Amino acid sequence: MKGLVKKYTKEFKANKSMSPHKLRHTYGTNLMEQTGDIHLLMTQLGHTSTTTAALYTNPEQEEAKKAAKQPESEELIILKRIK
Repeated sequence: MKGLVKKYTKEFKANKSMSPHKLRHTYGTNLMEQTGDIHLLMTQLGHTSTTTAALYTNPEQEEAKKAAKQPESEELIILKRIK
């Protein structure tokens, strides 16, 4: 399964593959952002606990993690040098 997901996501996303876990998490996060329906999410992902499903209800946290991993912009680097 992992090989199939990597193969097809690589073909779809310009040579960037995705793990099955990342694909599932992205789906869950997007479903919550679009519908806000935790029961639908639980059904789609097979969760039996709202606690587990609630992990997908805070997309801002995901965005913060992504931003933290991004390299600093040139402007920010220049500002740090000035100080």
